[in-house]
Amino acid sequence: MSESSPDPAKHESVNSPDPGFASDLYQLAKPRLSLLVVITAALGVAAAWPFISSPSRPLTTPEMLDRLLQMAGLAGGTALLAASANALNQYFERQSDQLMKRTANRATATGRIGGKVIFVYSVVTGFCGTALLFIAGNQLASFLGILSLMLYILIYTPLKKMSTINTLVGAIPGALPPLIGWCGTGADIMHPVGLSLFFILFAWQIPHFLAIAWMYREEYERAGFRMLPVVDPDGHRTARAAVMWSLLLCAASLIPVISGASGGIYLTVAIGLGGFMTLRALGLAKNRDRAAARRLFLASLIYLPLVLGALVANPSSGGR
Repeated sequence: MSESSPDPAKHESVNSPDPGFASDLYQLAKPRLSLLVVITAALGVAAAWPFISSPSRPLTTPEMLDRLLQMAGLAGGTALLAASANALNQYFERQSDQLMKRTANRATATGRIGGKVIFVYSVVTGFCGTALLFIAGNQLASFLGILSLMLYILIYTPLKKMSTINTLVGAIPGALPPLIGWCGTGADIMHPVGLSLFFILFAWQIPHFLAIAWMYREEYERAGFRMLPVVDPDGHRTARAAVMWSLLLCAASLIPVISGASGGIYLTVAIGLGGFMTLRALGLAKNRDRAAARRLFLASLIYLPLVLGALVANPSSGGR
């Protein structure tokens, strides 16, 4: 495309109505992604409860309120740090976002919000998020929160233009929210359930994002992002990776069962949904089209809350 040619993505963003400054600030946090952060961090807190207290003594009302407040603080602090990272990411990628239809109307891509506002927004949300993790949790929780922010901005964001390995690197900060919630309660970071929370989220993100990248591979290519589907036009490598990581996801989900930390209900849910994810990945390997990628994407959305919810709801004292 020559410099004089009109860019359809830019043209569309220019003609889009201005949603307003407050809405732009809200969207800087990527609210749908932040909702996932809130849910997984809260589930990490809830998953730790059976392993940090005696099952023989029921909780009093004040103790339960304290736990719920801690959950809210840890989930909120993690979400604020995610908002800081998302805002900086959008600012650094503003020129690339102009070239993709689904991101061309972002406030950073259109210039409605500039660098000074992004800087203040990111500093305030990052500082408040870190402080909240420390107050509601502990030093380890706040350290993991800062680590997630640094990995996302300093390594993952620039790597997206350099290597297809960016998806694996980006899965690390994406897998930290439930571990932040877990560790914020004082639970042992090396406990099998805590580790499984991280590994489940890590493995889940690969087929989830490969499905998205396959559906939007033309836009990613136009923006200069080196996603696997961009450099794999026939889709064979993408499909193999989706199948492999779906199988690894199944293996990671069995850690709590093998360690005796979860029960039969969780085992049934984990095996059933892991098999479902793998079948959808095999469907992508067979057809390698947008419809198969969308089916895998939808399967991943079903998988995560149900498996993590079952893990929280069906603990076993054998893994204490």
